[in-house]
Amino acid sequence: MSPIAALVVDWAITALWPLIGAFGMAHFSGSLFATAGLVVGLAAMSPWLLAKGRWRLVISRDIAPSLAMMGLCSGAATVIYISALAHTTPANAAIVAQVEVLYSAALTAWLLGERPTLKLTLAALLVMSGTGLVMLHDLSSPRWKGDLMILCTPWLYQLSHIFAKRLPRGLDALTLSGGRVFYGILTMAPVCLWTLLHGGRWSWSPEALGFLVLQGLLMSSLNFVLWYMAIRNMDLSKATTFMLSYPALTLVFSWALGRDAIQGVQIVGLACSFSGAVWTARLTQEARQHAAEALPVAL
Repeated sequence: MSPIAALVVDWAITALWPLIGAFGMAHFSGSLFATAGLVVGLAAMSPWLLAKGRWRLVISRDIAPSLAMMGLCSGAATVIYISALAHTTPANAAIVAQVEVLYSAALTAWLLGERPTLKLTLAALLVMSGTGLVMLHDLSSPRWKGDLMILCTPWLYQLSHIFAKRLPRGLDALTLSGGRVFYGILTMAPVCLWTLLHGGRWSWSPEALGFLVLQGLLMSSLNFVLWYMAIRNMDLSKATTFMLSYPALTLVFSWALGRDAIQGVQIVGLACSFSGAVWTARLTQEARQHAAEALPVAL
């Protein structure tokens, strides 16, 4: 599959994630649904992980620590995100989650030792205004709690990306995805145990198990593999900018399935946050390129 095709399919899958999570929350506790989905995903990837010595790489001393931190950060973020869908709508979750680009920009500025520029500040204000519109609209309803939980997840994903950058460039998409899922299961297992001991919800109904399988096959395996396939063979900034548009597709899917009635505040909020996110992503990429060009060339 070409990088572009992988990116487009991953874009559609990512747009479905808030909906799959919302349906799953009707039958499971958030931590159980998220972690059981990781187990399904790992089972689906296992035949490929057994090939070419990928399992040995996953547990090797040099690679395991970074993969474990990736699994911990992304696993915790997934549990929080899915749990939040018990309180807010899939469309709102997708829109509010776009603040991740602000965490990325702040991290870049910190690593490069630079102060935010006026353009970057204006772009950040656009993202925050879009997110703020949605959250202010929800203050009069129970959904504000879910919106706030979603707001807390992006920095965990950014931490996961930091540890991913420490891994050797030669690792393929399946090794990265399998390692992330494997260590996500191990680090979330204590949370699941605590949930089960405190009345966690679990359902064996065919409908519930169907959503669990979807979560595992789409979000905890195929989604990761396609993303790493795309970004390892094309410009990361272009891939990220394209993915930023997925909340629009989530809004359409959510409306078509009767989960959301599209409201003007959501459209305006999405337009503001998407515009600001794309602008922020471009400015962040430019800052990284300038920093790379400024590095001394070895003679």
